[in-house]
Amino acid sequence: MVDADTTDATTTGPPAAIAQALADADRDLGRLDAALAELTDGDLHRAHRDGGWTVAQVVSHINMCAILWLGDMRRLEADPELDFFFREEVGHDLTGYPPPTIDLARGQLARTRRTLATAGAVVPAELLARTVTIPDLGTMTVEEWTPLIVGHASGHTEQAFEIMRDRGFAPEGV
Repeated sequence: MVDADTTDATTTGPPAAIAQALADADRDLGRLDAALAELTDGDLHRAHRDGGWTVAQVVSHINMCAILWLGDMRRLEADPELDFFFREEVGHDLTGYPPPTIDLARGQLARTRRTLATAGAVVPAELLARTVTIPDLGTMTVEEWTPLIVGHASGHTEQAFEIMRDRGFAPEGV
């Protein structure tokens, strides 16, 4: 008899605990979707009376958690030395969580650079050829989107520099 927690997902499906978590998530997200069908756009942007996230932000957070975790799995495949995730890398930067320190911020940038160099550079040809639509932006192949997405992310460095300049704490040369 094969232990369900150690089976090969490529031939028999995921381990029992993962299969159960996926089934529970599908059930819960289905319930949320049914509730959303009863809301208006305005309702979507309401937060709890005591503050916090809006319903739209909660939905976005759910989406980002799932996508980031799947991306983290790809990162693990591409980088055998990876053994640590920052909380943001699993979509867990909650309201009220203590702000990061300079050391954490620098660590995150170092990790982002490493991930782009490892997982970002190892994309199979069949995946590069896939066509993906991003609402309001268009439809292109992964090969066409990747430079734009990576460029967008790195382009935010100038935004950070502008904040530093505007607030008077930019290092020399920035």
